[in-house]
Amino acid sequence: MAKEKGVVACNGLDDYMTRVTDGKHVFFVDEPESAGGKDKKASPSDYLLGALASCTAITMRMYAQRKEWSPGAINVRAFFAPVMASEGVQQRIWKEVSFENELSEAQIKRMMEIGEKCPVSRVLGTAIPMEMKNVKWSTEEK
Repeated sequence: MAKEKGVVACNGLDDYMTRVTDGKHVFFVDEPESAGGKDKKASPSDYLLGALASCTAITMRMYAQRKEWSPGAINVRAFFAPVMASEGVQQRIWKEVSFENELSEAQIKRMMEIGEKCPVSRVLGTAIPMEMKNVKWSTEEK
């Protein structure tokens, strides 16, 4: 079977500090002190929100470039916030977007629609089944 594209996370050297690689790039993840980590790096939730915010901004930038619009810097803030639902309090992800340069209302509306179509937004907006299994890796696969 061909190797699937993805990432490998490995910890155990410094409490919760975790090394993540996609085979080409490496980054590190930690937990805040309040969760038992040392707060040396961003948390897994921060990376999740960062992936969402950056994907949204990049998708908007690509669209603006194709349309030859000049939004200037595109700033996307993503955060978790509780909302009251019929089942009780639930976490929701919110995104706030600002554009450095003035855009028309129609341009802003379209950019917001396009931002919701970024690949990470699409993934997070649907229920994706996940599976986990125990495997044995050779050293070069890690």
